[in-house]
Amino acid sequence: MLGIIEKKRAMREQALRLRRALSPEHRLAASHAICRTVTAHPAFLEADLILSFFAVRGEVDLSALLSMAHQRQIPVAYPICVGKELIFRIIKSEDDLLPDAFGIPAPRPDLPLAHPTERTLCLLPGLAAGLDGTRLGYGGGFYDRFLDTFEGITLFPIYEELVFDTLPQEPTDRPVDIILTEKGEIPHA
Repeated sequence: MLGIIEKKRAMREQALRLRRALSPEHRLAASHAICRTVTAHPAFLEADLILSFFAVRGEVDLSALLSMAHQRQIPVAYPICVGKELIFRIIKSEDDLLPDAFGIPAPRPDLPLAHPTERTLCLLPGLAAGLDGTRLGYGGGFYDRFLDTFEGITLFPIYEELVFDTLPQEPTDRPVDIILTEKGEIPHA
């Protein structure tokens, strides 16, 4: 098991270096292209709820999705960490977000809880994707634990430069249903 943990640590460092090397202009243009692709995808158009995240450390910026979802009258929820678990609360705008214990904008505790269904679309943050549907997160396991009981569709928006053939995996890692880059959807290998 130690071998996988070390491989993941090295892959995280590599992915962070690659992401930091992307210019702000490239990240912005790629984020806009990814948002256009996501909002045209059937998983978005047919969703009853969108579980999103606030981009940090150069992640794909999905803030444009919030207004598109509201135009389509699809509620949007953002995560908050409670212990080792994630819960999602429905927000109306990014004004409903406050820094959490990690300094990441998260929903205020007085906002309504989200209740995902099989039609809910969960957008996943992370560092890298594998062509086989693998996703490399930050190592906390928050999303993997959440996905253990999530019945909806998972979509990983990621920059093209951070897609690899495969990634090191542990038995607790959950694959994603859809990987989207600025160049479009990547079919699983």
